[in-house]
Amino acid sequence: MTTRFTPRSTMALRYCRVLLIALWGFTFTPWVAQAQTVDGLYFQGQAIPPSPDAVESLPYQNLTTGSGPIVRGPCDPDYWIVSTRGGRCAVERGLGYNYEVFRFDGPNPGRATNIDELLGSLEPGVPVCFMAHGSFVTWDSMLNDSAYTYRWLREAAPCQRVHLIFYTWASDDGGICPHIEVNKLGRRASLNGFYLADLVAKVSVDHPICLIGHSHGTRMVASALHAMAGGSIEGRKLATGAHPVRRIRVVLAAAAIDHDWLNPNERYGLALCRAEAVINLRNRADFPLLFYPLRRPVSTGALAITGVTRGDRAELGEWNQKIIDYGVTGLVGVGHIWAHYYSQPAIASAIRHYVYFDDSPSYTP
Repeated sequence: MTTRFTPRSTMALRYCRVLLIALWGFTFTPWVAQAQTVDGLYFQGQAIPPSPDAVESLPYQNLTTGSGPIVRGPCDPDYWIVSTRGGRCAVERGLGYNYEVFRFDGPNPGRATNIDELLGSLEPGVPVCFMAHGSFVTWDSMLNDSAYTYRWLREAAPCQRVHLIFYTWASDDGGICPHIEVNKLGRRASLNGFYLADLVAKVSVDHPICLIGHSHGTRMVASALHAMAGGSIEGRKLATGAHPVRRIRVVLAAAAIDHDWLNPNERYGLALCRAEAVINLRNRADFPLLFYPLRRPVSTGALAITGVTRGDRAELGEWNQKIIDYGVTGLVGVGHIWAHYYSQPAIASAIRHYVYFDDSPSYTP
């Protein structure tokens, strides 16, 4: 005798299968990227001095990337790495922190330096590009990704000058179940936005600024822009107040933020006040981000998946002209990690004008 399922039982089995697949993906697929002196910076709008415990020892000793491929040549211009990895507690408590700074110039494998040397090396008027990585990125993988990203961006415009600065933060706590760490690391990325905003403020206003964020790095970039405009993050504001308006362009890759967070009166509702142009690299097939809505009971889709929706456009109003979606689904596919992006020369070409500001000298925001 053959058992025949009723339409109701068939539908129930289908829902159970979808639920099991979703639970499997959420459990075993971290949806964020992997293998990729400020005195009183902020605290509820009040500047406070750093405590002796604010500066922790670095969790690494050298700058070598092991036996991996050589991705830098002796004639390469400089690029920099600025780190708050040793200041995880300081960041979460809103304390001042002395950035760790490393310089990669010519044949040198990397050397420790300071923020004053970095600022002193900037050529007047040359664009400065900050890159913020996502969560679950180790120190070694960040070194490798930075070198490849440098080559990738330079090959898009080899005759144009730009200063590249890679911002790295404590994004790999080493939890057994990475997805459990997602919300905590998302909050930490938001708080790192204050420090990114502080770095931007240290650069003189004659330099156009590009901010590139990947995965949770997009949350950091949005947070920095929101804070620059006087907005609050996690109940805190920049102690220095709103920053003056300057030229800032933004690249969002695998954006792990709600699609409506850039709308007025939303979490980062002032971000577009400080950006003259934003490009969102939309990938509808980003597999880890398909589970983004499961991170909390009521959540919308990720900006990387949905792009700027019709409803968002209605909310943005005159800011619509500032942000565009650029489809990369055919190039990146189901991938999420940063390596899937910097392996595509077409993407570097698409974001070239956002990095180099070489589209038109007479461009007016």
